[in-house]
Amino acid sequence: MRLYIARHGETTANVSRALDTAAPGADLTDRGHEQAKGLASRLASHHLDGILVSNLVRTHQTAAPTATMRSLAPRVDPRIAEVQAGDWEMSTDMDTLMAYFKVAMGWMAGDYDLRIPGGESGHDVVERFNAALDESEEESLLVVSHGTIIQVWANIALGHEGGRTLAHFQNCGTGILERVGGRWNLIDWNHRPDVLPEASRYVD
Repeated sequence: MRLYIARHGETTANVSRALDTAAPGADLTDRGHEQAKGLASRLASHHLDGILVSNLVRTHQTAAPTATMRSLAPRVDPRIAEVQAGDWEMSTDMDTLMAYFKVAMGWMAGDYDLRIPGGESGHDVVERFNAALDESEEESLLVVSHGTIIQVWANIALGHEGGRTLAHFQNCGTGILERVGGRWNLIDWNHRPDVLPEASRYVD
């Protein structure tokens, strides 16, 4: 499988820095819709057999220009939705935001038992995302998902636990991975598409 993975475009919750993880979630902003059109253009030269989106509306809106261009109907799978914020849902204060990301960083360091209060453990997150991919039959698949779960899953899938960390995607950041013989290999990781033409893969 060749996996094209993208974070959704900018949402109203992104602008207010809210932990918006529950369905249906916030809509894209005008900028987010423009980012989605840019994503479709960046992917225009790549073959896609299918598109997978989460059950949050922002992934549907982000995938729409690509789906229209390719005449593809996106499949919906809630297992690729964002890491659930649990008791912290819609929080905007910096201390809570940092606590959320600290749990995610712990998972990437190999401590899957850490759990967000009222939410998920690392085991829960990785298992559901892997299950969604394992059940996908496409050879070339675009997955439009969410920033934290993409970063967590990709770092673990690539065996980066405790090592260099792939950077968190900005809105409509994209990565390309290939699975060969059960092993994932990194082809590209452009986490800052609006800022740099060729962005560094890793956290600065």
